[in-house]
Amino acid sequence: MFDSVFIAIGAQEASRLGCPGEDARGVLYAVDLLAAAGEGNAPDLTGKRVVVVGGGNVAMDAARTARRLGAGSVTIVYRRRIKDMTALPEEVEGAMAEGCEVMQLMAPVRIEVKDDKVAGFVMQPQIPGPISDGRPAPVNAEAPEVLLPCDIVIVAIGQAVDSEHFRLSGVKTRRNRIVTDLAAKVAGLPGVFAGGDCYSGPATVIRAIDAGKVAACNIEAYFGFKVPIASGVEVPPARDQGRPAWGRVNMRERSAESRKDDFKLMEICLTDEEAVQECSRCLRCDHYGYGAFRGGRNKNW
Repeated sequence: MFDSVFIAIGAQEASRLGCPGEDARGVLYAVDLLAAAGEGNAPDLTGKRVVVVGGGNVAMDAARTARRLGAGSVTIVYRRRIKDMTALPEEVEGAMAEGCEVMQLMAPVRIEVKDDKVAGFVMQPQIPGPISDGRPAPVNAEAPEVLLPCDIVIVAIGQAVDSEHFRLSGVKTRRNRIVTDLAAKVAGLPGVFAGGDCYSGPATVIRAIDAGKVAACNIEAYFGFKVPIASGVEVPPARDQGRPAWGRVNMRERSAESRKDDFKLMEICLTDEEAVQECSRCLRCDHYGYGAFRGGRNKNW
């Protein structure tokens, strides 16, 4: 028995397209493909025509991985414009430099199947529509469907939370995400807290760490304690006098031609001169930054 529980199961399930043909042989999910590649068990894609559906960093990783696994062609299909992709610009540029084609403003319709295997990917052309959440929502264009012949379809449209067993146990969920208040408490279940991707949906590591700290703080309060966390080191106040702004040194990358066929490190390490310059820049985020609980942080939490 436990007096308190913190649910932080993440979002490890692949989101499905939900279109006809998705159960055919040759349909892969980016999360599974990347995990297999990391474990050395990736499928052989030599000569295959690969379609990657999605516009995030995972989609770019999947496309670039397929390229390294020998794919004859890799086409990234996205229902919005390239400029609306959630992937980092350098990831998109890197994928294109390595020979991956991007077809923008194309929405999935169905997967063509022949003999239980993927034979093509059918798309509906889109046009940018009304602004929603800062980006134009795609709208069906008055144009015929487009068939893109292919052998493999890699689905990379996001990750989902496997929360069904928690829901059946009385944990409130909404759209498969666990519902909490701002203190990370699960309503109706004293001592139960939740946070991270299972609450917010797939986000960054920093947001997950933040959620863990918020929960830890409030679990402590739930038991009636308030123990300050301090480093025990006296940190001098930040000074910006005599520290002019310097441009950040970004790591360079190997050429696309030399990196596109292997899994070796792409980045070229900083030189000693560059490292010294970076170490001289002001990085006092501990002074200028703020936490998400107890009114922010300065010297302790």
